[in-house]
This record gives sequence, structure tokens and C-alpha cells, in this order.
Amino acid sequence: MREITSTTNPLIKELRSLATSKKARQENGTFIIEGWRGIDTLLAHESRQYKLETLVVAKGDENDPRLPDSIDTVVLPDFVFAKISDVKSAQGILGVVRHTPAPFEFFPDTGRYLLLDAIRDPGNLGTLIRSAVGAGFDGVLLHGDCVDPFNPKVIRSAMGTFAFCNIWNVSRGDIDQMLATGYELCATTGHDGENLYEAVFPKRTVLVVGSEAHGVSGELMQLATRKITIPLAKECESINAAMAGSICMFQISCGSSCGISRA
Repeated sequence: MREITSTTNPLIKELRSLATSKKARQENGTFIIEGWRGIDTLLAHESRQYKLETLVVAKGDENDPRLPDSIDTVVLPDFVFAKISDVKSAQGILGVVRHTPAPFEFFPDTGRYLLLDAIRDPGNLGTLIRSAVGAGFDGVLLHGDCVDPFNPKVIRSAMGTFAFCNIWNVSRGDIDQMLATGYELCATTGHDGENLYEAVFPKRTVLVVGSEAHGVSGELMQLATRKITIPLAKECESINAAMAGSICMFQISCGSSCGISRA
């Protein structure tokens, strides 16, 4: 355990860049996770993709019995910790996580995947990752200009579930490959799609959710084999992307578990 007291220390500069810069996260192959919930998840569950390399704690928390001896730990005074924390009410602990990306792969015979098209809001992406894990989906596919999945706000919104989720950036070629093996590409749309609650989903399903501002892109709409609409009361014109995606995923998952759709 070591203590750093200067905001100009190279490690502090590196941590700040990881908190604020997508480029830094990509170049270093690391990102920051803040708070005990996510850190506990990584400590309790081994992962090939994610390894907790360093812990950073605020002065006064260095004797917390939850801190493992096996991980390099840095102690910072509050004013230095505040320079790297992404939240106003910091919990006094964050971790640096090494990410080793897994190659894109999908189950050829049966699987459920969430395809996100140009989702820019970090809170929405984090919530959708969390819901995908909760609904038992096999992976989250990012297409187009999506927010960095390792943005601190995304990681915080995912509430530790990112450690259980396969997240891939995919190309048109990847999508074509899934379609060629028999996957249905089910795009969500605000109007004129199949009623979500009446639809029967096959054993190979890719659910497509677009941004709140623009919806699913024309490119993916043209590729879609089906279009799905959540029926809403006339007083409500639309719901946000995270809520829409979550509702669809749990409906698909419920139908599958009840033997309705994966026959």
C-alpha cells in the first residue's frame, strides 16, 4: 500500500485521463470503476475479460477489511481523490480494470442478443446492459456511433453487471453473418410494428434498439426481418430507449422461458 499526495503525480494524471477520455481508455486497455458494488463483483467472480489491477482509496479508508492484500492499493487524501472521482458524493474507492476484449462470436443454434444502434446516452447504455444481464440475453452488440461502454457513467449505471455481459462493437458484416445463420433481426419502432405482447419470437433473436432522437437507422431497418412496437396509451407518445429495450427483452425472455417462443 502506498500513498500519493500530489495532484501532479503521473498516476493521478493517468487516472484522470481514464475518467474523462475514451482515447485514453482504448490506448491503455483499462477503465475506472467506482464504488464497492462493482468492485465486489470483480473480486467475487473471475473473468477472462476483466481484471482488477489497482485499487484507489481515500485517506481514512485504507484499513477497510474488504480491501484484498493481493491487489496494489493506493491511498489518496480527499482533495486528490476528488480530482479523479466522477461523482459528487464519492464512496472513497475506485478500481482500475484491465479489459481484454474477447473476439465476437455468437451461438449458432439458439441465442438472444441486444443490438444497440447509435445509443449516445451513457445512462441508457448502462441500464440496457443491466437489463440484458437480468433478462438472460447472451450479449450486447454496439453498432454505429454508440457511447463508449467503459465510460464511467455507463459503468456506474450498469451497477456491476458489465462483468457478466459480453459487449461487442459489431460491423455490418457481423450482422449479415448472424442473419445468414437464421437469426431474426427484430427492430423496435414507435408505430406500425407487430404488437410486442402478441409476437412470437424464434430461438435465434436479435433485438434492435435505436437512439431516442432518431430511432433505428434506415440501414438496420432495411435489414430487419421484423418490426416490433410496444403498445402505449394514446396519452403517451413514446418511452425512452432504456425502458423500451428493457420491456422488450423481458417480454422475449419470459416468452422463451414459458416455452412460447423457443420451440
